Amino acid sequence: MDTLANSCSSSLQRLFARLPAELRLQIWEASIPGPRLVSIRCGSNMSFVSKPSPDIPQEGCTSPAPAPANLHACSESRVEALKAYRPMFGFFRKPGHVWFNPDVDIMYFGPREGFMAADSQFHTCMSLCDPEELASVRRLAINDALFWIGPSYNCMTAASLTLEMLRQVALRMPGVQELIFVPWEEKVRPDEALAIERIRWQIHAALQAIPRMVPAWQPPPWKIVRLSQLPGPTG
Repeated sequence: MDTLANSCSSSLQRLFARLPAELRLQIWEASIPGPRLVSIRCGSNMSFVSKPSPDIPQEGCTSPAPAPANLHACSESRVEALKAYRPMFGFFRKPGHVWFNPDVDIMYFGPREGFMAADSQFHTCMSLCDPEELASVRRLAINDALFWIGPSYNCMTAASLTLEMLRQVALRMPGVQELIFVPWEEKVRPDEALAIERIRWQIHAALQAIPRMVPAWQPPPWKIVRLSQLPGPTG
């Protein structure tokens, strides 16, 4: 069976190679994935670092989201994929390690795949990543878990953390065209409607205060969306 499958695959590859180059490139372009949810991981507590240090364990953010297959299928597919994707989120303007399409992919901060969220992850990224790359991102998703202190929720603390996070978005990510807030699913199960209303109040309160801090920023449209309703890491 494996021999037959390999033979069929080889035959298809030969037939594909005989297509006109223009048609092959159109096929590769059409096969580029749609929007992906790209989880961002940074150093655990590096928010106040302003210059390279030997104590920093890595040179940029990482992500469990796999690189799009088009980048390594063949040289032709890679050429087309590189028109959309680039390695981003390196520290101190060094090359990044996360393949990302800033026009459609969703930059996501939150717990996922066994990785616990912390607001320091977000602030590390805002402080150390290339400002031009951050400014190019169009879609940002933030999990409500970032506004909790461990397993505890305090409305005043959450409001303060939300305000500071949105202030950083206004300053560092002026190109964001859509803000997505994701409920922490572990905490919304007992009373989802109440949790959603609490998140909505929290965001409204922060957005009302932002104009006094960053007058030039026009908040983009925002919404509250469950994690399960967002795209996967492969599009």
